[in-house]
Amino acid sequence: MMIAGEVSGDVHGAGLIRCLRQNNDNIDFFGIGGLKMLRENFRPYYMLDTLQTHGLVEVVRHLPRLYQTLWRMRDALEEEHPDVLILIDYPGFNLKLAAYAKAKGIPVIFFNSPQIWAWRKGRLKTIKRVVDKMIVLFPFEEVIYQQAGVDVSWVGHPLLDQISNEIDNTSFLKQYGLQNDIPLLAIAPGSRPSEMRRHLPTLLKSLPHIQEQVGEINCIMPVAESLDLNEVKELIESSIVPVTLIAEQFIETIQACDAAVVASGTASLQTGLALKPFAIVYQVAPLTFRIARYLADTKFIGLVNILAEKEIVPELLQNDFTAEKVAETAVRLLQDKDYRERMISELQNIRAKLGEPGAYEKAARCIENTFFNC
Repeated sequence: MMIAGEVSGDVHGAGLIRCLRQNNDNIDFFGIGGLKMLRENFRPYYMLDTLQTHGLVEVVRHLPRLYQTLWRMRDALEEEHPDVLILIDYPGFNLKLAAYAKAKGIPVIFFNSPQIWAWRKGRLKTIKRVVDKMIVLFPFEEVIYQQAGVDVSWVGHPLLDQISNEIDNTSFLKQYGLQNDIPLLAIAPGSRPSEMRRHLPTLLKSLPHIQEQVGEINCIMPVAESLDLNEVKELIESSIVPVTLIAEQFIETIQACDAAVVASGTASLQTGLALKPFAIVYQVAPLTFRIARYLADTKFIGLVNILAEKEIVPELLQNDFTAEKVAETAVRLLQDKDYRERMISELQNIRAKLGEPGAYEKAARCIENTFFNC
């Protein structure tokens, strides 16, 4: 059984399935996942949008649905009794399911650790109790779990396999009718529908302010599979500055742009690894933000800043997330050559900390060696 609750988890799940099938083509994978996992012949009980929520306070109204899903997956553990349960991030749901699997004698693997180094360190005790093997993406996570006595392996970050800084973007630009002599700004409001609805209007309002100072710009927006393309099209119709929508090509969009404004999450790390000057934005309900700030053990929300232990990428959060501040930041990202070069240099240092490519292959071999006796 495999459970992914986020768009990034769907990518990870598909990668793990693909690599595990290299030596074990008869494995039956089932559980909760997305379209990428389905393309790898994953058998879904639910699609991952069943689990998607946004914020701490906002999740309350979704609890009945989430618990119904949890109870159904507990029943599935009983009915199918899988050889192993592979959980991908999404700790609020997955650690509850892990406890049930552990009680039933089903081995539990957790891929992509919860951010216990950023907040809710108390989860470490739960993880030690209910997770048999933790597979982590960042080197400092391995140290944390080793010190806590958790069986852990660091495999590097899968995003290193996706990023190339030596590609020719000419065909991509031509495909979408974009001129390579005009500044290209990418806006990425998030892969969850609730994130997109909260962030996109402000980003669109910022574009005329940017164009007033920079001159003509091209603006592109990657649209994740989890979003309704027609809904996004309706929202951008009101934009004074045209926005070109790029369906399901986030990496290509980021590698082609000159600068980006990106919602916090995996997308921000992808942008950093692509060595693109960018800013991080995020906004949730005020109470959610206050609770998160109280619980957090880090000053930053962006992974690149957390890894650097300082702000190398600007973060525009909550009340700082306004059209005017987005515009001011984007203009600097596009025009201030020294600022751009300093940021790119810092991002190169971050990338060097994340290990070597091949994370999914390493994780698959780790799972095989530990549980399948391969």
